[in-house]
Amino acid sequence: MTNDFTLTQNDAESTALAFADVEGCGRWLRGLPLSNIPKHYEAIRDQLKRLSDAEFSPRERARIAEVFREPVLYLHTELARRYAGKPQPATDRELEAAEHAIALWQGLWNQYSACLKPLLEGDPELQGVKAKVIQRGLWVGKQLVLVYGLARRLPIPAVWQELHAYYRLAEILECSVTAVSDELMPNAIGVSCYSTYSHALLLQLSDPCALTVRQIELIDRWLSMWSRKVFPYAQQRETEGPVIQIDLDAPAGATLLQVAPRQVGEAVRFGYPAKLATSVRGRLKRLATGANPAELQLGHDCSVEACTALLTHLDSHWYSPPKKTGDDTQTGLDLCVGGLGAAYFRVSGRTFNRQDPLGRLSYHGTQHLATLGALTDYDRNKEEAEKSWAWEHWQGTYDSDEATVRRIGGAQHRWHLEQLVVLRDDERVRCGYVTRVALDGHGDLSVTMKLWAGAPTAIAVRPMTTMLSEDPPIPGILIGPTPDQKATIITPPRTFNPGRVLRSIDSGPERRLRLTRLLRRGADFERVAFEETPA
Repeated sequence: MTNDFTLTQNDAESTALAFADVEGCGRWLRGLPLSNIPKHYEAIRDQLKRLSDAEFSPRERARIAEVFREPVLYLHTELARRYAGKPQPATDRELEAAEHAIALWQGLWNQYSACLKPLLEGDPELQGVKAKVIQRGLWVGKQLVLVYGLARRLPIPAVWQELHAYYRLAEILECSVTAVSDELMPNAIGVSCYSTYSHALLLQLSDPCALTVRQIELIDRWLSMWSRKVFPYAQQRETEGPVIQIDLDAPAGATLLQVAPRQVGEAVRFGYPAKLATSVRGRLKRLATGANPAELQLGHDCSVEACTALLTHLDSHWYSPPKKTGDDTQTGLDLCVGGLGAAYFRVSGRTFNRQDPLGRLSYHGTQHLATLGALTDYDRNKEEAEKSWAWEHWQGTYDSDEATVRRIGGAQHRWHLEQLVVLRDDERVRCGYVTRVALDGHGDLSVTMKLWAGAPTAIAVRPMTTMLSEDPPIPGILIGPTPDQKATIITPPRTFNPGRVLRSIDSGPERRLRLTRLLRRGADFERVAFEETPA
């Protein structure tokens, strides 16, 4: 028995539907071996497929789907360990795990979707549970939005079209506000069709492709308490704040607007996030004055700093519409990633030598050899570096501090959040870090980057120590000063220590940099403020 995801195993025997009613379904599910995840997945996927083809009354099908929810949710959690938050493009095994998660939820969604037509036709067996059936379908759709976000993908149009159809039916049947219970959402408040629909819309509006897995999970948890604060109205209301606009005919989620257009179609709904913003901003204020996350119902498992950063992000996405710059000019750019080694190479044109570049063995030897300079410009690793850290070609919008681009050339690198990036335009080389990674339905990859304004300069440094043995040299990138910011240095992870001194080992006068403050900890870098001290 194994918990490994060798998900290409197809040794599950092909069997007929293993049950004839909801009680039989429960017994069959209890008999599945939880320890063997691949077989568990194959068995449930197979039975959901067969269930779609089997003849059941709508009420019995809904009851069976209810029993399947918990095991599908369990597999969702196990599969997420394989694909959630992974760099893009995904490996074959990561891609397979994400596809399996989508297939499971879609298989369960099909069972609820099969009940929609009978609901619309007034099936008497469903009249007492119509709100619950529609809410369960909306919840599965919300889970699919969650899977796409965890996989760094944009939900395909069919997901939104189905979600909108469910909510439209809830309006037609006048059950959108009917309260329902849900044992799989124990901390949820005011569960209904509209709150579950708003949950999916707000989850996507938070931009999961710009968030860590942990942040996505926290938002999903918080929305179980907050989503009821946004109701999709059919008529516009007077408001001084922004509006969430939802088009039930559109193959997309919601849009945050500063002002909603006056002339819209009958399918457009309007959500007003003022109450939601009050909750978010109120918690931000309380955190700033010393409150702990647990007493604010944010959880016992998240720090004040993490909650503050995430709530600030949510406020900007739920209540602060993006300002249009008016400049949508498409610019071609070259990008490269690969940590400090790649950045050093692309900024300096030379690979970083882990040995002292001037062969210095001691401090006195350093002082002497620093006057001699390098004996040769030969770089034995340059050819390999050109292959490993090749430029990729991208295109998109680009300004002084941010770029949002789509890859148009061949794939050389894998991309993930908080990754150090070197960018080359027609005039210069710049550095920044990745803030968003998204794969669309056509397989096109797009990334957003924050860029540092200062000019980058490569520098080789060695941490100073009082020990007899010296630390090995490390590569660094000095980000030059600007009128608004002092110079900073980009170093490998775990380099920063307050007061630590780095001394340059390049040819020329020695520089000593005393590290003072960690400005940003990325996935493969640290950006650190420093003071220059006399050598």
